[in-house]
Amino acid sequence: MNISKIAIKNYRGLKSCEFNPTEFVCIIGENNAGKSTALLATSLFFSGSSIRETDYYDKSEPVLIELTFSGIIDADLNRITPAHRDRLRSIIEDGSITLTRRYRPDSGSEILYTKMSPVNPNFDLVATTLSGARGDDVRVRMVALFPQFEQSFEGCTTQKRAKEIVEEIIDSLPEDQLVPKLAPLPTGIPESVLALLPEPIYIPAVKDLKDEVKTKESTSFGKLVSILLKSLEGTEDIQDILDSFNRLHDMINVSYTEEGEKQDNRISKLKEIESSIQNFLNENFPDVDVELEIPKPALRQIFGNARILIDDGVKDVADTKGDGLKRSLTFALLRAYVEHSRIQKKLEREKKEQEKREAEQNNDGVASAAAEELGAEESIAIEQSYIFLFEEPELFLHPNAQKILFGALEGLTDLGHQVFTTTHSPLFFSPKSTNTFARIKKVYPENEVPFGELTSINLLENIGLRDAFQIICYENNAAAFFSKKVLLVEGISDLIYVKELAKRLDPDWNFDYCNVPIIPIDGKTNVKKFKDFYDIFQIEVFTLLDADAMIEGFEKFDVPDAIKNERNALFEALDGIAAERLVQAATTRSKIKELTRRYSWRERYENLKTLSRRVAEGEVLNEEELLTIEYLFSDEAQNIRRQIFTDNSISVPGKDSLICNLMDHNIFVLSRGAIESYYPAGVTGNDKPSKALNAIEIIDAMEAPIDFLPKITYQNNQVCEMRMIFGRIFN
Repeated sequence: MNISKIAIKNYRGLKSCEFNPTEFVCIIGENNAGKSTALLATSLFFSGSSIRETDYYDKSEPVLIELTFSGIIDADLNRITPAHRDRLRSIIEDGSITLTRRYRPDSGSEILYTKMSPVNPNFDLVATTLSGARGDDVRVRMVALFPQFEQSFEGCTTQKRAKEIVEEIIDSLPEDQLVPKLAPLPTGIPESVLALLPEPIYIPAVKDLKDEVKTKESTSFGKLVSILLKSLEGTEDIQDILDSFNRLHDMINVSYTEEGEKQDNRISKLKEIESSIQNFLNENFPDVDVELEIPKPALRQIFGNARILIDDGVKDVADTKGDGLKRSLTFALLRAYVEHSRIQKKLEREKKEQEKREAEQNNDGVASAAAEELGAEESIAIEQSYIFLFEEPELFLHPNAQKILFGALEGLTDLGHQVFTTTHSPLFFSPKSTNTFARIKKVYPENEVPFGELTSINLLENIGLRDAFQIICYENNAAAFFSKKVLLVEGISDLIYVKELAKRLDPDWNFDYCNVPIIPIDGKTNVKKFKDFYDIFQIEVFTLLDADAMIEGFEKFDVPDAIKNERNALFEALDGIAAERLVQAATTRSKIKELTRRYSWRERYENLKTLSRRVAEGEVLNEEELLTIEYLFSDEAQNIRRQIFTDNSISVPGKDSLICNLMDHNIFVLSRGAIESYYPAGVTGNDKPSKALNAIEIIDAMEAPIDFLPKITYQNNQVCEMRMIFGRIFN
């Protein structure tokens, strides 16, 4: 069982948000956006702790924390007392139950469930209407409230019967007359429902962890100690301890045999005390017997008093140590639990396999008995799973320690538990385990109190986005999720040169200080994939591409039709210039090599040879066959357009206008071709990155202002193209 939906309304800075978590959830966002609030609200659902008046976003409305639990099976219900089991089963649908913790300013909190209820508001007035009614007055009042159901209340003289009739009417209503509403849980259920649900362990990002490292079970640390030691139950060593408890019990208590015969093997001093009490009591109540009964100690009681001692040169309890050590201790305990549980599961699996092999070697009767025993196990209650709520687990941890801890958190999901984290560290999510990803952004509407707005995706449901997420993580670009803006570039040389050039043109244009990551996307074909992913999280995306993007792949840009028409007009201008000047395509060796690798091009080439033979034999080709030949040379036509577009000596009508209009849509297409065309003269290097670095060295050595960069026409003025680009990003 796990949480499949969380909806939070009116709590602190979260006006209204909801998302559908999976096994591992990562919540990110700026400081004070509401990440911790989302985690705390989830914890409050279980604890029902009191909240302050200032915790209400709108003081006139209740706080609602709604959780849907899915995957409920009979073994979960077996944790509930038999008397309440059927009542709970009646409000579970398809293995799911939706519960809401409601806080009201004028009262405490209560847990409600979502029930399909009548749209007609009169059904909400039944209790008020029946108040004080007796005899035939009950029928009269109900008929007045529900005249359309007059016959149903014939002969009704008690409030109990009236309410039963109302329920029968509700059950008979069609679906279009029902809506989901909050309703009180059946009698007795509120107290027992928490035994059905997973147990939360909330570890806040507090600087003073003094309380958190105490082992009392009310603290997160105490719960971790408890679940770790609880995992020891059933082992041989623990059984020896339990046997010693039984022996101790016989030394301090009267025991009885199976036949009911009394056995008193208690220590003599205890008998003397009991006898003394008996004598004094018999002075006033001579017929009364006294027996001292001392409860057998429980494992939880023993372990609950455990203390963690740390010897770092000075041996003392953990709460006297530094914050980093204390938080590391908390997660060391967590890792120990994960590791121990894995070992236990492995041993249990090996034991079951051994039992299975032995059963197969036995006769059918024994195997049948084993099968019956296995079937009986299905009625045994399974233990509660845990929901781990970790707030900023990276606090006080070295980056390498963060990676190790993240591995432990992943291990919790393997054990069937659900994990929620809030973080500022890209080390705490991965494409392997982070299936639900949420980002909270602070919104500042006019004439309204600011609130956190949550956006999330389920990467299991969207394979395309999951692919993009994997690329982003494996290329170490995950830090971009913590930004408001990103700049996409084609390669590493673009990143190096653009990042350094910007701050040399203007110190305020510093990508690092302004938290604008530059993301290499390995070619323009990945633009849409990356942009779509970042758009979901409302991260503003800028794209810097070479001139090829204007010629090929332009259809992947989400731009208005007016821009597309401008591009078509540009192509007409380029083709006109090519025809007028008889421009020939300068197809490079690398381009030819690329074309011959493409299967579709080879196919067209073979087709051309066939058509050539037919022409040589005197045949006349039809229009479709002529188009086939023209299509074969479409790459050559594109090369001609690219040559003219990037040739600064040729004036192309509409070129600069289109480039400037694309900037309004955060798309920067370099007018001169690739980023290398924007380097100063004299650049050398063995590869593209080294050339980019050398270009920056040359710029640093310049004494005069940087004036070698290409210019384009904007509003009838010649302006530096790169300055325009950086101005759009940073302003």
